Amino acid sequence: MSEKPIPVQSIEFRKLIADALNNPYDLEFESPADGKVSIAFLASFANKKDIQTNFLAPLGRLLLEKNNYTWADILPLISEQGRKIRESIDEAVNDLLDGHTLVHLAGKNFIYTFNTHERVKREPTPPLIERTIRGPKISLLEDIKENIQLIRERIKNRQLHIDGMKIGARSQTKVAVIYLQDVANPLAVKKAHERLGKIKIDGIVDSGYIEEYISDNPLSLFPLTQSTERPDKLIAAVLEGRIVILVDGSSNGIIVPVTVNELYQSSEDYYFPFWFGVFLRVFRIIGNIIAVLLPGVYVSLFAVNASSLPIRMALTVSGGRIGVALPLVVELLFMEFVVEIFREGSLRLPTTVSQTIGVASGVILGLSAVNAGIVSNATLVVTIITAIASYSGPNYEIGLSWRILRFFLIFMAAAFGFYGLTIGGLLILGHAAIQDSFGISFLSPWAPILPKELIDTVFRRPLWMRQRLEIYQPVDERRAAKKGGKKDE
Repeated sequence: MSEKPIPVQSIEFRKLIADALNNPYDLEFESPADGKVSIAFLASFANKKDIQTNFLAPLGRLLLEKNNYTWADILPLISEQGRKIRESIDEAVNDLLDGHTLVHLAGKNFIYTFNTHERVKREPTPPLIERTIRGPKISLLEDIKENIQLIRERIKNRQLHIDGMKIGARSQTKVAVIYLQDVANPLAVKKAHERLGKIKIDGIVDSGYIEEYISDNPLSLFPLTQSTERPDKLIAAVLEGRIVILVDGSSNGIIVPVTVNELYQSSEDYYFPFWFGVFLRVFRIIGNIIAVLLPGVYVSLFAVNASSLPIRMALTVSGGRIGVALPLVVELLFMEFVVEIFREGSLRLPTTVSQTIGVASGVILGLSAVNAGIVSNATLVVTIITAIASYSGPNYEIGLSWRILRFFLIFMAAAFGFYGLTIGGLLILGHAAIQDSFGISFLSPWAPILPKELIDTVFRRPLWMRQRLEIYQPVDERRAAKKGGKKDE
């Protein structure tokens, strides 16, 4: 779009605005009786009733009082919220697409714009994925301004920086980078800005687009950024010296850098007393280990390395497989595929019936499969335990990673038994060890090992410990600070 100046004639101004937007259906113009003032707005964005009540009606009364009026008479009628002066059609159209209303006065080569954007909003709801028993019962919304407000209300500090930009050649999506200037690692902040600035795409629909572009290794099976729908998680991350990225139109925020430990931590760990938090985290990690390894261990023990089992156990399980038509590996894979299909299908079902249908279908299918001789009782038990344990993790993305890798481990176990399971585990560990997230090792503090930080891995770090985690290399390592960001004496 060329940098055309604002014309002085009202008719030409309207024509240029309409041509610049290809005369869209929702573009509307209003003008008082004498035609000297032209108002342009997009009806799909602007609050037309607000424009009529707070601007057009007072302007009509002004015309009854004065025949000759200037900007000095009109400006008091224009809302000061987001009011700007524009001298080019290009700037005017950009404001129009942002939900502003344009006011043009005949004979002048500049205009004023003011914010009349009326967004489609919804009431805050409890988190759907990251639910907790204790803690704030509110999730992020699709409006970036309201999400920023949720963070500002909890961090009233002058060091809180919110850097804004627009990404997407066509969508011009608003993106905010939020961090504490005196705490966050400057190198991580610089990397965040650089990676966001290099994004070249037509439009950003959701924060997932941003995650793929800024990830250190987009092809890694592990999430190298952390996505969350919980404002309290974003707030805690900012206070620890990490960086939060919000995307307009998305109800999920992005946290960087991230380590594997963060993906198994729940906000709930810190809302309960110390030992309760430790108990919850330990069993959450145990649940994840069961979900990942149990199918592979089952295949190794009963399909490949059966000689290493106690005779009674081997005979019991083998006796239960009498009459089963499929090999053990095939029946386990069959059940895993069925569980994955059920899991995906339940997400698409209406909420009111998904739980009932899921439970009923699971019970009926399980019993029918056993009676038909498709699977054995032992395989059914392993599949059910694995499915339930896979829900113990609070992060959906890392859970999805392990669901994929679980099939890899089953195949390795089927081919080479315990040797294959061990080799598969080492390959996964090696892949994770070479991953970085904004300069931080994904396996930190395990690799490289940071002895002081190991206390906040399997166990929960006590809140009264005043040192921030060294993992994220914060500028200010002390948690306790005075108002304004100065360190406590």
